[in-house]
Amino acid sequence: MKRNVLLIPFVAVLTLLVATFASAGLATNIYTEFNGVTLGSNTVVGDVDNVVPVRVTFDSIADEENVRVKVYMEGHRDDVSVRTDRFDIENGNTYTKLLSLRLPSDSNDLSEEYTLYVEIISKDDQTEETYTISMQRESYTFEVLSVDYSSKVVAGDVFPVSVVVKNVGYNRMDDTYVLVSIPALGVSTRGYVGDLIPTEDYVDYDDEEDSMYRTVYLKIPSSAISGVYDMEVEVYNSDAETTVTKLISIGSSVSSSVLAAVKNQDLMKGETVTYDMIIVNSADDIKVFNIKTISGDALIVSAPAVVTVGPDASETVQISVTASSDAEIGTYTFSVDVDGSQTVFGANIVGTSVSTSVVALTVILVIIFVVLLAVLVILLTKKEKPIDEVETSYY
Repeated sequence: MKRNVLLIPFVAVLTLLVATFASAGLATNIYTEFNGVTLGSNTVVGDVDNVVPVRVTFDSIADEENVRVKVYMEGHRDDVSVRTDRFDIENGNTYTKLLSLRLPSDSNDLSEEYTLYVEIISKDDQTEETYTISMQRESYTFEVLSVDYSSKVVAGDVFPVSVVVKNVGYNRMDDTYVLVSIPALGVSTRGYVGDLIPTEDYVDYDDEEDSMYRTVYLKIPSSAISGVYDMEVEVYNSDAETTVTKLISIGSSVSSSVLAAVKNQDLMKGETVTYDMIIVNSADDIKVFNIKTISGDALIVSAPAVVTVGPDASETVQISVTASSDAEIGTYTFSVDVDGSQTVFGANIVGTSVSTSVVALTVILVIIFVVLLAVLVILLTKKEKPIDEVETSYY
C-alpha cells in the first residue's frame, strides 16, 4: 500500500515531464518581417486594404511532416488570413517562408491597433508569436458603398442612378463629384456630392457627414443597340478617385412612336407651309426627345430642338418648311430625326408665288375700277331735265 502511495507522485511528475516535452513546439528564433520591417516590441503601421509581404524565418526544433506557416488578424468583418502550403521540417534546420497578406478593408477610426498572429503549426503541435500592428487609413481614398439603379432599361429611357459614397481616408475630402457613364454608348452624367469629413464628428464639423447619397439621371440613346453594357460609376475630387463597374441590360424601345398627319404638300417658290408630326410616348415616365431636320438647298426646314412628352401622352410638333425663291419646280424630300428614328416628308414646288405688293396693287386697281364704274353708271342713268320754254311778249 505504501509502495502505491509513493508511486503516485512519481507518475504525476513523469506525466508533467512528458507533457512538457510534447508541447515544446516546432520552432524557435522566429523572425517576422512585415512589409520589409522586422517585427518585435515596436508597433509597425499598415495601410488599410493594402496587400503587404510577410516573411517568416524560424529554426526547427523537431522533425515534423505537413507543417504550415499561418499569418492572421482577428476582429474584422473580412477574413484577414494567409497560410503556406504544407511542407516538412527537420530538427536543427532554418526555414523561411514569404506570404502576401491583405490587410483589413474596414476601419472606423483613423488608426487602430490589432494583433498579428504568426503560427508554425502541424497536426499535433504548434509554435506561435504575436505582434502589434497599427492599422491606419490611407491619406485620401473613397469607397462606393452602393449603386442602386434599374438593371434593365430600354433605348431612349432616362433612368436614375443612386450612389452612396464614403470617405474612408485619413483626411477631409472637399468638392467631391460622382460621374456615371456607359463608355460604349458615349453617354455620361455628373452630380455634385460635396465635402466629406473622415469620421463622423458633429462637434468640429457642422452639418457634414463622412458619407453621402446622391442621385443622377442618365439618358440612353434611342439608337442604342440591344445588349448588356458596362456602366462605370466614378467618384473623384482633386486628391483621389475610385471607380466601380456595374452591368446594365438595354432593350429596344417600343414605348414611343412618331406619326405624320400629312407627308406631302404643294407649295410655291418662297412660300412657307407647316407639317404636323405627332410624337407618342406610351411609357410610364416622362421622355425627352431630340429633334433634328435634314434637307437640301431647295428647302429651309425648321423644328423645335427638344420636345418633352409626358407619360402615356402625345405631343404635336410643327415642322416649318419654306421653298427657296430660286428653287426649280419639282418634288423634294426632307427628313426629321427624332432620337435616331427618321421620318421622310415630301414637298412639291409647283410655281412662283405672287408677292404681297402685287396683290395689294391689284386690289387697289380693282377698287378704283369699281368706283369709276359706279360713277359712270350714275352718270348714264341720270336723266337730263327739259328746258322750259320762254314766253315771248310782243308789244
